[in-house]
Amino acid sequence: MSTHGVRVTLLVWKPVNADAPGDVAAGWPQVLQVRDGAGPWQAPSVVLRGGELVMGAAERVAYALGLTLPNVHRVLAVDQRPAARGWPGEVVLVVDGGWVAGEDAEVTGGGADSCAHAGRHRRRWASADALADDRELVVALGAAVAKLPPFVLG
Repeated sequence: MSTHGVRVTLLVWKPVNADAPGDVAAGWPQVLQVRDGAGPWQAPSVVLRGGELVMGAAERVAYALGLTLPNVHRVLAVDQRPAARGWPGEVVLVVDGGWVAGEDAEVTGGGADSCAHAGRHRRRWASADALADDRELVVALGAAVAKLPPFVLG
């Protein structure tokens, strides 16, 4: 039996029209991505600690970004990744980080932003098209925009 870790990913999105965030007629929302150093751009996430609740891990991510989680806590998608290239397999839980607009959505062009972790992270808004390789994020974005509650955590 292989050992799997659990990764909690926070989906934060910026609608095209903040007055009608669920309306995708003008285009799909953008998704917040982060990068540490020269690593790949990805949705912000952390590994679930032993004994930690899923929403506790999601709050750690939100805190590092300077955000507050929505009042309704939802897991939007679940994915299982097999072990590969020396990395252990993991289960990925994509949690709803809510949507932002206006000043809350400002990102300094991929510049380094301070966060609660040692080091600096870069942030950017990625188009929904850039998520094609992350099927769990595509599913999660569809659920978030449509306000489908696939899983609700208390």
